[in-house]
Amino acid sequence: MKKIVVYVLVLLLGFGVLFAGVGDVHWSEVIGNIYEHIFYGEALSSDGVIVYEIRLPRIILAILVGGILAGSGAVMQGIFKNPLVDPYLLGISSGAAFGSAVSIGLFDGLPVGILAFLGALGASFLVMMIGRFAGGSSVSLVLAGVVLSAFLSALSGSIKFFVDPQKAQAIVIWLLGSLSLASWENVKIALLGFGVGFIPLFLLRWRINILGLGDSECMSLGVSPSKMRFICIACISFACALGVSVSGTIGWVGLVVPHLARVIFGLDMRVLLPGSIALGALVLLGADTVARTMTSYDLPVGIITALLGAPFFIFLLGRFANKWGA
Repeated sequence: MKKIVVYVLVLLLGFGVLFAGVGDVHWSEVIGNIYEHIFYGEALSSDGVIVYEIRLPRIILAILVGGILAGSGAVMQGIFKNPLVDPYLLGISSGAAFGSAVSIGLFDGLPVGILAFLGALGASFLVMMIGRFAGGSSVSLVLAGVVLSAFLSALSGSIKFFVDPQKAQAIVIWLLGSLSLASWENVKIALLGFGVGFIPLFLLRWRINILGLGDSECMSLGVSPSKMRFICIACISFACALGVSVSGTIGWVGLVVPHLARVIFGLDMRVLLPGSIALGALVLLGADTVARTMTSYDLPVGIITALLGAPFFIFLLGRFANKWGA
């Protein structure tokens, strides 16, 4: 029932953002114009362009990226049994940041998204390899992520320091995270990441529950903890790398939303994973709406998620610390 409520809220907010302020035109006329454009190739009206080409891709992208980050955070916190873990611990954020810095600062002709994706995926692969070389434990993976993130952040900072101010500003804006460049191509990229990354995780939800019990319990039940952890991290890395490549590094969603979802839906990953995805979609869609409307210009949504996420996490920490084992 709680999941249904969250799904309904996502739909209501999405439709509200989609059709808010579309002049005096009736919704039916706008929808009819879009229908004729899709199936019969008719030209879009001015309101149709606003709804179909600008707002709808941004709404869908916010839903997909928010779901990817929150769902990945829920799985990460479950398999590592650590409430402070988020998807960016795998080096995805710092890898994407390094890729974007290289693209913007050194290679003007290359699309930022491609190098950001390669940087994020490469960083997460290095984290997994370093973690396996250091013993393959969850602690090894966490430490490998911290070390590699610090190293890549230093490289990104060096690039920002040496390039001209305009390029440095462009790098900073990308790092703050934004959905302002949303397009149907970006939606397809995020959808690919969501599908490839989360279909296996949905099928393995009960095994992820077992993984949260500890390695010895997993082995006694016939589940290889190292293999399961590798599969989960690989799925998360691919999904988040594609998500980050089209949105920039949007923080706090992957850390805070899973905690809120755990309070609402409980600890069972069979319910927690879809609940976290829906709640992450709702949170990022709401944050992006605030970012677009609170000023006359388009604020990076990462600023809003940080401003809202940090104090809300402190509130959750104070109220539910005992439930998290703190």
